[in-house]
Amino acid sequence: MKITDFKVNGQNVSIYIDGEFWLEIPYLIAFDFRLHKYVELDNDVLAQIEFKVNEKYAFDYCIWYLSRYSATCKKMRQKLYEKEYKKTVVDSVINKLCELKYLDDYAFAENLVNQKSDKLGKNRLKSELKNKGIASDIIQNVLENLDDNDIFNSAMNVASKWYRSHELESYEDFQKFLRFMAYRGFDYDIINKCKEELKVGEDD
Repeated sequence: MKITDFKVNGQNVSIYIDGEFWLEIPYLIAFDFRLHKYVELDNDVLAQIEFKVNEKYAFDYCIWYLSRYSATCKKMRQKLYEKEYKKTVVDSVINKLCELKYLDDYAFAENLVNQKSDKLGKNRLKSELKNKGIASDIIQNVLENLDDNDIFNSAMNVASKWYRSHELESYEDFQKFLRFMAYRGFDYDIINKCKEELKVGEDD
């Protein structure tokens, strides 16, 4: 197979092989492969060129996306698969983004915890991080850094807001309070401590 035409269009190049249009690729990739008119190509080289082109476009898309939104590795993989990139391209791009620290699941987890730990307990934070595809060891390390006093203070703030707008005078009321606080991710010991501080849930 031979390149029979090589048309430069701005930063791209339209390549014709054996008289037929094959692909438009970035000029820099054409330069890297030393492509020009009359160059002979085989299927292996064509596959390498296609891979590099898809890798570049996938990487550029990720940079565009990450400039607007925060994302985990899992989320970014999903976005690339939605764009119908092959696994080899996706793996290569994700690895490169991680090496460059454009993707950093640990930093993402820390940021999420810092933003939400004033209103959510460890259990809920763990669930949210897991759902976003954060690895278990990262979740454990990030949550271990939370101060017990800060967790209790957050729980008390949440509990106090609930207490101001609800009747909490009986055991049944406390059960509602318990379910609410558990949904927010606080464990029973903390919930019970909040109850004692607020002096709610006592039977008459």
